[in-house]
Amino acid sequence: MTGKVRQRAQLGMAMFLLAEGVFFFLLILAFVYFRAPANLSLQAGSINTALLLASSVSMWRATVYKSAGSRLWLAVTIAFGAAFLIGQAIESLRLIRNGVTMSQGLFGTTFFTLTGIHALHVFAGLVGLAIVPATGLRIMAFYWYFFIILWLAIFLVVYVWSAR
Repeated sequence: MTGKVRQRAQLGMAMFLLAEGVFFFLLILAFVYFRAPANLSLQAGSINTALLLASSVSMWRATVYKSAGSRLWLAVTIAFGAAFLIGQAIESLRLIRNGVTMSQGLFGTTFFTLTGIHALHVFAGLVGLAIVPATGLRIMAFYWYFFIILWLAIFLVVYVWSAR
């Protein structure tokens, strides 16, 4: 990737992430406004958070290493991200079995919208990481780190603060 193309790609990613930041900020505000007592699993949220944090370390390693080492760490990142999505699916199914659904009320609607759209972005990130050429890895890393940081905000608001 040439310098000019890389700069444009970085600017494009920064603009995209800024828009996503505003979007998720509004989703988090809606969740806070409609929050209600729920049977959320702090343990499940903590495990999912640990998986994404571990993926940030492996992503960092992927951007530091060259060639084969980079691909290995990228595979580890993808595995952690996939495990996060599986954990989210398990937690969502548990909540649905306990009567918390999107149609149950505004809490369910905002919870599943917030966590579901985040999960969709993680899935898109996994696809991007699987197909990104080595020259675009750093730009994809910005995307990945953004959604990890966003998850930390979601975890703190949805699982920690709401549990009080």
